[in-house]
Amino acid sequence: MEVVVGIVMRNTFTSLAILVSLSCSAFAVEQQNKHRVSVRQISHQLNQQFPFTLDFNGIKAAFEDPKLVLDVLEQNIEIEVSMFAQSQGAWVKIPCKLTGHLTFDPVDKHLILDNLLFDNSKETDDNQSVFAESAQLITFIQQTIVNHLPDLTLVDFNLLNTPLTPDATKGLLIQSRHVQLIF
Repeated sequence: MEVVVGIVMRNTFTSLAILVSLSCSAFAVEQQNKHRVSVRQISHQLNQQFPFTLDFNGIKAAFEDPKLVLDVLEQNIEIEVSMFAQSQGAWVKIPCKLTGHLTFDPVDKHLILDNLLFDNSKETDDNQSVFAESAQLITFIQQTIVNHLPDLTLVDFNLLNTPLTPDATKGLLIQSRHVQLIF
């Protein structure tokens, strides 16, 4: 009887050791396939790309002062910017947002915001007159210049000195202080 109890105990301990080992290795693999990028890192990368200017049919638009906005509920990223537009010698400052699709480029190892859209819904009471006076200019910008907005690099994994070399992302999770990429 003691021999049977000893064998059962040994098998139980062996089974527990195997389960613990498998759990730890699964946890390690799970952690290896995730990488967090902080708001600070993304903001630094954005600031390297601003200001930029676009010129189209006599209208110039300069975009500057990017501010990253992570929307945890909607799981999207917006860039609030100031746009200075010039037409026929007159300049107007328009607060706006740039939105787009988050895409991982496995060749360059970049997380980018591409297919940018221009949203000037940041109107306030203070600048209602600016919007009223420049409505035609804003409409023209929305119809032309916005089609030429560059893709914005949010993360350059080559610069982060990480051993990360994924071929693709399986998904990403937007949190209030970071973006987590799952590979």
